[in-house]
Amino acid sequence: MNPGQQVHFHASCGHLISAPADRAGMDVRCPHCHQVVRVPPPDVPYASPVPVPAGAVEPVVLTALYVTALLGGVLGAGLIYGVMFDEFSETELVAYTPLWFFPIVFGLYGFVSQRLLRRIASGRARSLNEAARISIDVAGHWAALFLFPFLVLRWRSSLLVSLAAAVFWAGLLWFFFVAIFPTL
Repeated sequence: MNPGQQVHFHASCGHLISAPADRAGMDVRCPHCHQVVRVPPPDVPYASPVPVPAGAVEPVVLTALYVTALLGGVLGAGLIYGVMFDEFSETELVAYTPLWFFPIVFGLYGFVSQRLLRRIASGRARSLNEAARISIDVAGHWAALFLFPFLVLRWRSSLLVSLAAAVFWAGLLWFFFVAIFPTL
């Protein structure tokens, strides 16, 4: 083995990484997904990334739905608060909040749940809870607030998860307006 020789291999996330050949059999952290992977011996060929099973990818229609909801929510918020803000009373602004808030929440949670479900499909996690915990480890503990629905739900449908998350945040929004701003 030459000093400085590198072993190039695909991590379980599919990214091509390299490590010194003398680290063969040892664990290293993938610089892309931060998952711990074992460096293979230099003579083992790794030619392709880990494939995702054909049935594991959700329909493109759902991705389009999430994009449409997210863009619609962002455009709605921009229109309400950036263009028409002076035309509305405080009560009207509160009443219009769900019109932009829920599409944003639905779209974001749809994207996140698709990503977590891909992690399960590729074998990097066994459950939605485990996939969310991996993301929390990477992003930090503050991410637990955003990823909370994924820690308790067991569904493997991004549509159901995003709907449940929207209902969860609807409850929090209702509580916020009732408990904190009851006069609006």
